[in-house]
Amino acid sequence: MNKAQTADPDMLSKWQAFISADEFDHPDIQSDSTGCWESVYLPAAGSNKNTTTPFNSGEIARANIRNTDLVDVVLPVMVDIYESLKGSGFQVLLTDENGLVVKRIPVSESPLFDNWDEQILGANAIGTVIRTKKPMQISGRMHYQHKLRSLTSSAIPIFSYHRELIAVLALVGPKNEDHSHVLTMLQKAAENIINKWNIVQKNRQLLTYNNHLKNIINTMTDGIIIISDTGIIEQANPAAARILGKDTRELSATHLGTILENQPFLNKMLDDGIPFTDMELFLDISSGRIHCLASGQTSRDDKGNITGGIIVLRSIDKVQRMVNSVWGTRAELNFKDIIGNGRTIRTTIEMARIAANNMSNVLLQGESGTGKEIFAQAIHNESTRCKGPFVAVNCGAIPRELVGSELFGYVDGAFTGARRGGKLGKFEMAAGGTLFLDEIGDMPLDQQVVLLRVLQDKLVTRIGDSKEIPVDVRVICATNKNLLREVEKGNFRQDLYYRLNVISIIIPPLCNRREDIGLLVNHYLVKLGVQDNTISNVMNPAVMQYLISYSWPGNVRELQNAIERLAIIADTRHITVADLPHEIRLSKNNFSSEDEPASDLHESYTRKKKQLIAEQESEQILTMLRKLRGNLSEVAKAMGFSRTTLYRKLEAYNISRDSW
Repeated sequence: MNKAQTADPDMLSKWQAFISADEFDHPDIQSDSTGCWESVYLPAAGSNKNTTTPFNSGEIARANIRNTDLVDVVLPVMVDIYESLKGSGFQVLLTDENGLVVKRIPVSESPLFDNWDEQILGANAIGTVIRTKKPMQISGRMHYQHKLRSLTSSAIPIFSYHRELIAVLALVGPKNEDHSHVLTMLQKAAENIINKWNIVQKNRQLLTYNNHLKNIINTMTDGIIIISDTGIIEQANPAAARILGKDTRELSATHLGTILENQPFLNKMLDDGIPFTDMELFLDISSGRIHCLASGQTSRDDKGNITGGIIVLRSIDKVQRMVNSVWGTRAELNFKDIIGNGRTIRTTIEMARIAANNMSNVLLQGESGTGKEIFAQAIHNESTRCKGPFVAVNCGAIPRELVGSELFGYVDGAFTGARRGGKLGKFEMAAGGTLFLDEIGDMPLDQQVVLLRVLQDKLVTRIGDSKEIPVDVRVICATNKNLLREVEKGNFRQDLYYRLNVISIIIPPLCNRREDIGLLVNHYLVKLGVQDNTISNVMNPAVMQYLISYSWPGNVRELQNAIERLAIIADTRHITVADLPHEIRLSKNNFSSEDEPASDLHESYTRKKKQLIAEQESEQILTMLRKLRGNLSEVAKAMGFSRTTLYRKLEAYNISRDSW
């Protein structure tokens, strides 16, 4: 290189004045270099100006590790600079934002310095750039450090995309070389470095975003499948693998059409770019048939060409849970909501709790108004299915011709007036939970056949369709009819009766639990917000006698309505017998000693209950004998008692070999 011009004599004289005096007062000097002379000198007044603060080797090591990616970008540029100046005594340095050297060319066994911070070396191009964030060149005696006075240091800042200082690129060489174009060369090099570094940062950002997207996809409960423009699966999340009953590695590189059985909407999406939403799929896999909804959307490049697509699979169970949460198909009542302490109701509750602990079908029998649905909800809420839906259907309230579509659902166009897109049946809506069929005795005979098949096979076929849909439902039925008598009349199928009547619970009428009437009255007074709600505070004693003596043909529901009427009066005055409903007052007048007392009513109910249980057990034994072809040992084992007990019951129920 050509020899550089001599330094400014005026600046040299000011520098000499600075290093020889304790005070330095030159208001005409405003340069960054003299500013740094003073900032370094004043804190160290009286000390040796040629000494430096020792650097921390641990800090340098950490700086090297922290700037590894930056060095990878800068190193080729540093090599190019050094090659262009090779043999002229120049060193190319890269420091971090604190002045710690992270790379130098050439590598020296005895480098000048490892830390170029102004607070350590005083005036130097690197340290001053860190302070001012501007390009800087300092030559000869303008350096504060004695070892640098034979050199010229030139440095330029390197900024991040957000204009934060991340490094300094510097050239240090003999001051007698030509340094006039060094800053220009460094400036161009820095621009090149910044462009490359921004690309690295963008790529890193894209990688971070990609990892975030993968994490989001992998934690989604919906199945996500990313496919190429030819339908090859490029990525599938764990939920998709779970829904399809496969491992994610099995799905990779597989054609989606082979899994979705070449559904036409998939081809239309890839060929014509037509998206699809919530298409119902039934897929046969090794573990059985799966039922899900599929949606798909194409992905395109910047020219609008189809590059692939994204498929979203949603398990029908999840959809049904969402529907149930919106429609409120939940059981709200528990056993604590059943009011009564009498022996009869306590025995019934105990039997219902036993039913809650297994998944067998339950038949609730009792008069209208006895609280059969409360028992059904309580059984559901105490069972392992309590988090699933509770779907109640009143079979007697549905027109006969619509019972099938309500229970089993239908497909689009199944019949005139069918909803577009079809409709889920109550069995599908209750999947994972409990289906409560109230007034089961009113179900039409033709639908009883379908119900029996669903209970046996756990499969539902929608009206107008041939596809079988697996359903996982616990069924609780209720009736106010004597189903055995309905079977004898031909109104109810015998095989369906035995399928439903696995656990039979007879709910007593209110006339057989008169000891609970006082508790029920108090309960409804509290519920209706009557002040001073104890019986003695709101009604005459004679009123309570009428309530206890009345037969309550409408059971608890009728009592609740009567108390609601009395509660309105209780807010204004004391309740008297005259305030009671007409039919209750008449019943008291007609009550005589010839009427059956309450204790006899309880005994009568107990006898009827035992008789009904015996009839049911007899029928169950006959069914098992026929099923097991008269193998008494197997029948006893299946019924849960010994052969001796079986012989005794066969004799008690008058069951002979001719019977089976």
